[in-house]
Amino acid sequence: MVLYVLRYYPTLTETFVYREIAEICSRGIDVEIAAIGSRADGILQDEFPDVPVIRPPRGLAGWRVAGPAAWMLRRPDARSEWRWLRDRFPAKIAARVMWLAIEAENRGVTRIHAHFAGEAAEWARSIAALLGIPFGVTVHATDLFRPRAALPTIVAEASPLVAVARHHRRVLNERYGAEAVVVHCGVDPARYRIEPRESASPALRVVCVARYAAKKGVDSLVRAVEELPVSAVLRLVSDAPAHLGSELTSVGALPPGQVPGILAEADVFALPCRIAADGDRDGIPVALMEAMASGLPVITTAVSGIGELVDDQVGWLIPPDDPTALTAALLEAASSGPERRRRGEAGRARISAWGFTVKDQVDGLLAAWGDA
Repeated sequence: MVLYVLRYYPTLTETFVYREIAEICSRGIDVEIAAIGSRADGILQDEFPDVPVIRPPRGLAGWRVAGPAAWMLRRPDARSEWRWLRDRFPAKIAARVMWLAIEAENRGVTRIHAHFAGEAAEWARSIAALLGIPFGVTVHATDLFRPRAALPTIVAEASPLVAVARHHRRVLNERYGAEAVVVHCGVDPARYRIEPRESASPALRVVCVARYAAKKGVDSLVRAVEELPVSAVLRLVSDAPAHLGSELTSVGALPPGQVPGILAEADVFALPCRIAADGDRDGIPVALMEAMASGLPVITTAVSGIGELVDDQVGWLIPPDDPTALTAALLEAASSGPERRRRGEAGRARISAWGFTVKDQVDGLLAAWGDA
């Protein structure tokens, strides 16, 4: 039995985790989810793995953790874990971790995994230590580039330590002396429709699927499209504020199940990622993989691990925070339908050939686990 400890469940932004869990279950492995909390955007999530979900008591029901926590503290070495937790969390949170450890033991959990080396990984580490079982963590982006104080401990003790890009593996080694295995996130190409992208309108149809976060560069994309000297429209699938919308830009978040249809109606996908002022940056955005799987050429930037997926054979790879380069890429995309199609077809082929599928993702994770 594998227990996934997730900071938020459900949330709209971690569909790649849910697809991973669903694929693992399809291999005959039992999985359960421990959800620390949830996000309001989870109401839009429409891809849920069919697994049990454990929610540690909180609020008025929080008293239920006291007895199990006290029982756990009678065990050898439990007090040291309690101190480690209390250095990072209030007592009521530490007690919830102890409660979850007992739940995991009662359910026969033999391995724990977390995505993002943040609070969920800290819970996973302590539960694994209390039960004497392995825990692993997949490091993504903000958890590495805006680290919590416990990150050195997490990366030193995780088994396996997984990075979503070779770039991240280098950073983990250089900063912490840690050895990580690279397991790319992936998509299921069969989910994405390949259709003729002819349109009665001469406007270039640009699409972007992204959270409204500084590192995504959404603001620069909106400006670039609106200032283009040729006709263009932007469909921004995002939680971006409505005021970004105009006669050229439509804004709104969508359930993941509706994204393939939006991609099928576009000419080019654009995501001008950047390094934010606080150091945050992307890994390899799954949205790029979805666009490429749908046969779209992509315009994006040479940030972090993005160059491990995208080059000028499948789109336009430009410097970050370079409005001139972004405009030039959009204009080149607008100028030639055949070139867009050529790069889009190459991108779809690359997804499978280079191992950016959910199947490859789970193959890599199971190999890293070794005992699953």
